[in-house]
Amino acid sequence: MKISVDTFCSFCRLIRRSVSDRHSRHLTAPSSFFSLKGLSRQGLPGAGLGVGLARKSALAMALAKCLVVGIVVVGSIGSSGCGKIGDPLPPLPRAPLVVEDLTVAQEGTRLVLRFPLVRSRLMRGLERLDIYRVIEPPGAPEGMTPERFGTIATLIASIPAEEIPLNRSTASYVDRLEPRQAAAESRYRYALRIVTRSGGEADLSNYATIIPLLELALAPGRLAAGQQERAVELSWEAPTANLSGRMPANIAGYNLYRRVTGGVQPMARLNESLLTETRFEDRGFEFGVEYEYEVRAVSRASAGTVESDASGVLSHRAADTFAPQAPGSITIASIGRMVSLFWPLNSEPDVAGYNVYRAEDGATPPEQWRRLNAQPLRSGSFRDDRVVAGREYFYQITAVDRAGNESRRSTTVSETVSP
Repeated sequence: MKISVDTFCSFCRLIRRSVSDRHSRHLTAPSSFFSLKGLSRQGLPGAGLGVGLARKSALAMALAKCLVVGIVVVGSIGSSGCGKIGDPLPPLPRAPLVVEDLTVAQEGTRLVLRFPLVRSRLMRGLERLDIYRVIEPPGAPEGMTPERFGTIATLIASIPAEEIPLNRSTASYVDRLEPRQAAAESRYRYALRIVTRSGGEADLSNYATIIPLLELALAPGRLAAGQQERAVELSWEAPTANLSGRMPANIAGYNLYRRVTGGVQPMARLNESLLTETRFEDRGFEFGVEYEYEVRAVSRASAGTVESDASGVLSHRAADTFAPQAPGSITIASIGRMVSLFWPLNSEPDVAGYNVYRAEDGATPPEQWRRLNAQPLRSGSFRDDRVVAGREYFYQITAVDRAGNESRRSTTVSETVSP
């Protein structure tokens, strides 16, 4: 238990006052509060040497107890950092930053290292990240001391602080794999170290290890796209060999990816399950939008699957060149020197309206028919009042979509204007 200096001093004053009241005639004031030298034999009157010594012994024990308590209190105060205010002490040094969640994964011929590191504008002490690698037999011991790693590891990259993206929770580095130059079934061991501008080096991160799959299929080729009214039809050629050069290719299936051209989002996979054919229909597109596509082969590994490198990126604009269906089932009637036409609306969702054409001879060439409406009609009806009673008129109707595509002409209908 720790007590304050004030409490200790009050305790000692109480003892001293009590002793003083009982033995004031037998005690010469001590020269120091924490000293027994103040006890004087001359201060003990003739009450007998034995009594004087007894009283002196009792007083000495009381003061000794007070002294012991004082030492304990002073020691406690010193250890707790309390006491009088003195010169400020330098701050305790902070432990260097250490990355503890380094991981590595194979993506084609890329060995991608990822690690948590948030660089903000307030982080001014970071100088760089040093990345080390050891290539070892797959049967080598999993454990390795930092000293051993430091003697055999190769520094493969140093990333300056300014090249680390600001305010991202995860940083990454790509180590390119050269399968034909690498020994088969080798284990790659990675670690990194943070270096500060003052020259300080943090401890090594955790180790991230991987045995890359060398029997990985090459990237698919000849990715192509064909635009249909309701889908983008994509096709590609299957690889025939692995990265190692061995044949046939280790193919379990394919994954197809897409993103909007110029967007900041990464490629998103379109297929929910692994594709087993070299074609796919993208029905989630929008006309007028340009997309980028890429496809990857998927190879079997001892623990799961690994994707190949991506095919070349294919850019494709989904252009709407598909006209709606021609309107059908047109009804025509004339009453009161007026011709009325009615037809059912088209089912296509992008139909913007309809055009009505008229001629006075059913054999008139299509380009000579007169369009009666200035803007596409939004309804399925039209009244023609610019007619002459008793004369027969011929009509054709077309549908127009939002892209400006116009359907074929409908079946010709005719009516003689009633008087």
